[in-house]
Amino acid sequence: MYIINRFKLSFFVVLYIIFSSAFVYAGQIDDMYKDLTLLDRTAQIGRKSYTTMGDKFYKIYAENPSGKYADDALLGAARAYRRSFERFNMQIDLDKSLNYYRMVQGAFSSPAARRAYLESADIFLARRDSTSAKFTLNKLIQKHPNSAEAREAEKKLASLGTNNRSTITRPNPVITANNQVKQPVKEPVTQPVKNIAEEDDKDVVSVSAGQDSGATASGKTVNVHGIRYFSDQDYTRIVIDLSNNAEYSSHWLKADAALHKPPRLTIDINNSILGSNVSRNLSIKDGLLSAVRLGYHPQDKRTRVVLDSENVKDFTVFQMSNPSRIVVDVFSAERKEEVKRPVITSNVQTAQNNKNTSDIKTRRPDDLPKDITLGAALGLKIRTIVIDPGHGGKDPGAVYNGLKEKDIVLEISKYLYDYLKADPDLNIHLTRNKDIFIPLEERTAIANKLKADIFVSIHANAAKNRAASGLETFVFNVTNDRAALEVAALENQATTKSISDLQGILKDILKYSKLEESVSLAGSVQSCLVKNVNASSKQNLGVKQAPFYVLVGATMPAILVETGFLSNNDDASKLKSSAYRKKVAKGIYDGIKEYISKYNNF
Repeated sequence: MYIINRFKLSFFVVLYIIFSSAFVYAGQIDDMYKDLTLLDRTAQIGRKSYTTMGDKFYKIYAENPSGKYADDALLGAARAYRRSFERFNMQIDLDKSLNYYRMVQGAFSSPAARRAYLESADIFLARRDSTSAKFTLNKLIQKHPNSAEAREAEKKLASLGTNNRSTITRPNPVITANNQVKQPVKEPVTQPVKNIAEEDDKDVVSVSAGQDSGATASGKTVNVHGIRYFSDQDYTRIVIDLSNNAEYSSHWLKADAALHKPPRLTIDINNSILGSNVSRNLSIKDGLLSAVRLGYHPQDKRTRVVLDSENVKDFTVFQMSNPSRIVVDVFSAERKEEVKRPVITSNVQTAQNNKNTSDIKTRRPDDLPKDITLGAALGLKIRTIVIDPGHGGKDPGAVYNGLKEKDIVLEISKYLYDYLKADPDLNIHLTRNKDIFIPLEERTAIANKLKADIFVSIHANAAKNRAASGLETFVFNVTNDRAALEVAALENQATTKSISDLQGILKDILKYSKLEESVSLAGSVQSCLVKNVNASSKQNLGVKQAPFYVLVGATMPAILVETGFLSNNDDASKLKSSAYRKKVAKGIYDGIKEYISKYNNF
């Protein structure tokens, strides 16, 4: 009897803790909304007050992403940053607000998520971007067709009319090509220039201090010892291999017809030496770039890399560590048209059924019939999935309790491959199927080149705190969450400091990432994974965000799954078992299929 009573007492204590913490969150959120209203009414107030409030809202969400009040907290963060933008007109606040709105939309199906659609549509309308507003409202109607918010969205759409065709206007990223760049000449320069660094820069139209604020530069002379590229007609990734991190800058140069020079992107690497074995001229001719040329200015110790454009409309430049390299992603015009011209089917199906889909492919969201699936409205018809087993070869990943991360995740990935391969409608690819090393930047490039519809990177976690355990799924995003940054540092083979330095650059890539879709995919995978391995609520660490290198530049919904902590004895014991690894793979599979069913209407 004493044991039973003690059990009951423990049970009620746990219930009390759960409910009392829920009430604490509810009261805290309510008080924060009151404070936010008070900020609006206060004449003498600084921007910091709003951003601090937004960060407090987000912290509540981050502490319990699956909690009862997680959606309200995330919506509060979006609203706080939105109000900051409306009051102080800082573009970074608008970007962060829309970012949080997309996270609410993707992660939840609650009233908060429905309000997030309406409020983000209002932002687009205020900026006279009716195409993005219509697209957002249509997504709300498709995802929550019987809700009061859907009826409100229909009224807004009716008031906008069907013939309103405004173009999408996004803020230019820090590193961007100018929209008024002249068309490339028909005969671009193919011969290398002896001293490219001595070219006249009078036609520079935008200059980027793309050096991570100098924080990652070592001060040592940098050896430029290689250049690689991954090419596709819509996307090309150039990788410049370095001996250590560098200070660099990027310039976009307009076309010069008189000198027969096309528009071109230049990257100047300071305090560097260009290796004698590095090719000075790469002929690419993939529809985006005609060539990449390298030159060296010995007096300045400056290496210049020139990318001759054929059809580059946008680009990003960022630096990665261990090993050091500068990565350049260039995109065609289709990247900016992606939101207003959703592709109804994948390239594979379009090729097979070209006659039936060619007329649909160019429709705008406001042209789509109301009974179309959300998958079509989002530009999704999932056919190709890329599974990425983390680490490999010389990179073992986390090593604890006699286990190597690279071995565990490869086996899980192979099980997942087998599950998915059984579906004849899906094309499944592994970035590696054996113990080989593949650089992080190549993994995303593989997915982009295959025109994948989903990218899933599989990992196992580790932490200094050996008590840390559980399952979590990440999407690519910038964050202030220290724990998430530590996970990213581990997987990126970097430091939390260098990642923090990079976030200012990486946030520009987010403007074109499929954040909402990635959050939704992550939510399905996380819930199914937890269910399939019978993990406790404590073991469910939820969906989180962090700047993972392996997800940078992914043009499809992309997630990173952490399948347990090898540094934790209990997690490691489970992951030693092939049967458990198979359960993990089945959980991830179930989540992917749930997502496909939701958006593809299989």
